[in-house]
Amino acid sequence: MTGFWIIILLYYCSATVCCIKINFESIEQTFGEDFMVCDVRVRKFNRTSSVLNGTFYVLHDTTNDVKYQVDMYYSRLGNQQYNYMPMKLPSAGICAFVNNLHSSFPEIAAIFVNFPGVNECPITAREIHVLDQEFPSTMWPVVMQKTGLWKLDIIGVLRKTSHLALNIVLRATND
Repeated sequence: MTGFWIIILLYYCSATVCCIKINFESIEQTFGEDFMVCDVRVRKFNRTSSVLNGTFYVLHDTTNDVKYQVDMYYSRLGNQQYNYMPMKLPSAGICAFVNNLHSSFPEIAAIFVNFPGVNECPITAREIHVLDQEFPSTMWPVVMQKTGLWKLDIIGVLRKTSHLALNIVLRATND
């Protein structure tokens, strides 16, 4: 009889274990082409994944005066009807933002070529390349592991005026 319960327990445990795979859906620069040009696109790599490919052209040296904030939106059904996620992500200067990426999410910093290094401030004008890189699904926070579409609005503000705006859409699926 205990063998029966062990089989039932193993069945339910295996049925509840899932792995979330995050794919790039789109990336779009909506503002700030005079400061940075985003010549990056999302393309289909194979049947199951899409990758980011292209170049970010940083046209001017940038200091910590430009504050960046990230707003997150979630669409459970994947039908572009987003709900604002009230996550408290603090805004930070670009140098602090890059340092935080290096310390907290080194997987993100590793997908870029010629990405600013740790404690590099001001960030000089450069070309940042990304060559057929998938989104590193392992760094996606556990509390956000829900299937659907995730939209990240990254907004740079300089002296209370918009400086730069990027929209990144990610698709989370059960793998």
